[in-house]
Amino acid sequence: MTHAGARRVLPRAEREAMGTAVANAARDDPALYRMLLARLIETNEADMANLQRTVATGDWTGVQRAVHRTKGSAALARCPTLVAAGKSLESAARQGKRAVIDALLPRYVAIVTEFNDALIALQAAAPGAPAHAGSPDPGDGASPSSHIQGT
Repeated sequence: MTHAGARRVLPRAEREAMGTAVANAARDDPALYRMLLARLIETNEADMANLQRTVATGDWTGVQRAVHRTKGSAALARCPTLVAAGKSLESAARQGKRAVIDALLPRYVAIVTEFNDALIALQAAAPGAPAHAGSPDPGDGASPSSHIQGT
């Protein structure tokens, strides 16, 4: 999770647009919206663990695979900053450029972390989600669930 006071790496407009993008992908079905958010979060967390492992072992094909999957999540949620960062990292892995990967990785991890934090905030505010005090704000404080019909 992003620490309080940490510099944001995702533009506000992208953070604010995620709820609408995921709701559109879920066809405005609240149950599907919650399920899709849970799956995105779970997959991103697994892919980050795989990314750390594959970078540590120099498995560049594994790095490409982990980054590519996360790019898919970012594209679905309309997060072009993460897509672009993923393309750069994926390209460096394809070329086996460890120094470039090591240089790009901290920013990529920060972007994925903020992306997942925004998804977690949307999940906490989704219709039918259990109430959680102190949930992270996805952007402007507006309820992400307002993007789902029937809320």
